[in-house]
Amino acid sequence: MAFSTTLLNSYEEMDQVVLVSATSQYPGPKTEFAVEMTCESCVGDVINVLDGAEGIKKYDIDLKEQRVVVEGSAPPSIVSRLLKNTGKTVIVRGSGVAQGAHSGAAVCILDINQDNHASTTLPGSKKPYGLVRFLQVNQETCVVDVTVQNLTPGEHGIHVHELGDTSGGATTTGPHFNPTDVPHGDHETGHVGDLGNIAVDEKGWGDLVLESKRIKVWDIIGRSVVVAEKRDDLGKGSTTASKEDGGSGKGIICGIIARSAGVFENAKKICDCSGATLWEEARLKDSKGNDFY
Repeated sequence: MAFSTTLLNSYEEMDQVVLVSATSQYPGPKTEFAVEMTCESCVGDVINVLDGAEGIKKYDIDLKEQRVVVEGSAPPSIVSRLLKNTGKTVIVRGSGVAQGAHSGAAVCILDINQDNHASTTLPGSKKPYGLVRFLQVNQETCVVDVTVQNLTPGEHGIHVHELGDTSGGATTTGPHFNPTDVPHGDHETGHVGDLGNIAVDEKGWGDLVLESKRIKVWDIIGRSVVVAEKRDDLGKGSTTASKEDGGSGKGIICGIIARSAGVFENAKKICDCSGATLWEEARLKDSKGNDFY
């Protein structure tokens, strides 16, 4: 299998989703979460949301270290939502694979907005945000886990761009990442940076989980991810724009791809720059609407 995709359109559909294709050849993600647990009752709450959840094979809870490690095919964004259903503050600390060492991990926070974002933001909502996680589970396979928030319902094109210059928002990120010099297209035959479309539900949430044989984490560090205002027609249209970017239009949110920690590689409890605790930093992000980090 070269590439498989899963689209999650709402919280309510999470338990109906096949999270990773049965033909996948890797053991699945292993993700470390910091969870603000203070007592055995908190541990019980975590057990209640994880037990029997789709795509979760195994989990370990460490109350003293306030740590939960989850293994299985469920992507980090889905497990994070489950854990947040306990009412606890939750932070993803690192990702790896269930067996052996992964070949690299990266993260991209989509929080740089263009002036034109108003038409693609839900009325009365906060600004659009997003998060992309890349996990190179072996030399051939990269798992991409995308979540966006506060966008208008419908499909939005999403792409890895060549440059990591976000000084002008998406306008300075350059063209799609295309090291093989092929025409724009779908996720199997187009640019390496072509990730297709992310479907956003009526609440402004969108999820995309995909498995790629083409993206390599070491090739995209320092580049950028851009979510576009319109649907990507995958190069099937007759216009010039279709052949360049699928007619997906301007970028509405973007961010720079940076290396991220693996499991047990991030033990920081205090922010070096602000002096805030791990939980204070997380609550600050939540107050800004970034509740899937």
